[in-house]
Amino acid sequence: MALPVRLTAALGRHPDELTEDDLQRAVDNQIPEGVDLDWKKDFYQGTDAGKKELAKDVAAMANTVGGLLVVGVDDGKRDQAHALAPFEPAPGRGEEWIRSVLANWIQPVIPNVGVRSLQSADEGKIYWLLTVQPSTQAPHAVAAPGNDYNFRVHVRHGTTTRTLAESEIAQRYRDRFQAAAADVDRLHEVATEGLVHLTAHVTADLPSGGTLTTWYPGWVSLTAVPAVRGNYPLTTQAERSTALERVRTLIGERTATSVQPNPPALVGRRQVRFEGVPTGQLHQDGSLSVALPLPLRADPHDSETPLRLYQLEFEREVVALVKAAAVWPTEAGAAGDLVLSAALHRFDGPDTSVSLVLSTTFPQHRPAVPLPATPAQTTADLLAIASDGKEAVITAYTLVSDLLADLGAHQPHLLTRDGELRAD
Repeated sequence: MALPVRLTAALGRHPDELTEDDLQRAVDNQIPEGVDLDWKKDFYQGTDAGKKELAKDVAAMANTVGGLLVVGVDDGKRDQAHALAPFEPAPGRGEEWIRSVLANWIQPVIPNVGVRSLQSADEGKIYWLLTVQPSTQAPHAVAAPGNDYNFRVHVRHGTTTRTLAESEIAQRYRDRFQAAAADVDRLHEVATEGLVHLTAHVTADLPSGGTLTTWYPGWVSLTAVPAVRGNYPLTTQAERSTALERVRTLIGERTATSVQPNPPALVGRRQVRFEGVPTGQLHQDGSLSVALPLPLRADPHDSETPLRLYQLEFEREVVALVKAAAVWPTEAGAAGDLVLSAALHRFDGPDTSVSLVLSTTFPQHRPAVPLPATPAQTTADLLAIASDGKEAVITAYTLVSDLLADLGAHQPHLLTRDGELRAD
């Protein structure tokens, strides 16, 4: 989970890994509260007032820079860790209750709030640790369920929480829409740069003569830009090589080897480039562009007809690309939504047609048409794609559906909109 770097520095380790000993050290060192850290002695009451207080504390962090909320540490009314105060679990008010309150009292819902209980050495007692990411959907308003017209928007202000004025709320909404437009602009920038790199690689003369276009005339590229940008240093050969090897290892563990980037790490301004299959770029802010050859093959019975595009293989490629696309932003410290764009490219003639075929087992083909010129685009939750295979399939389904529609197919055959793969 992407959280302010200051938290890890102040607490000695990532908030997701904190132990009671770490909390005691925070007390010993009198770690102060801040815009991203809130110590609370008492757990929230089950009343509407208690639910509102919980929602307000979490929403305020999401509306600011994110952070950590620790219940069970007394601040001694000094805005600093003063004493450990673990408590007995409240019946009926565990993780499910906390998540229910956050889902019903905050609009829009804040994604990926970490909720963790920590056992105390004092038998039977616990702490609650809530980790909140900075949200790209801010401002998040707090209102009682069914009372959407009476809401408040809160932010962290130093060691306290304050309510925004109407003019400030309006500015937050303008900021959200401006950020969304900036994400699309960045997506186009990364996609364009990726296509330039891919074109140069595919059309370059080979030592043996010819170009890669002979073997790989068509490619599918996936571009991804995180809403909350990361920052992974990519300014030296060592940093680029380390990043490429790290991503290669993670992709090999989590998805198909067909999308593992191959060394050597090639130089680019604040990025690392790689060539071969796949070809692509990893940017310092967690954005990326990666491309694979399309499964295009000649008709075995008539080499004069347009090449065939095998749909099932294509669908599998896009799923693998989506899964791989979540690896680099996560490693670079990015968070929030991931804006994705999938495009098809033909390098032996942009107007050259293809015939869509389901598979070699079902060779019936559709009328030949050129590859679509317009990319498919969607937005998904980065953490969900990285941790849930079904979410990756759902995201790939959306992209594939648009591209297949331009090729004359009603819907994907392998992928489903609920994240399952059709076994038939």
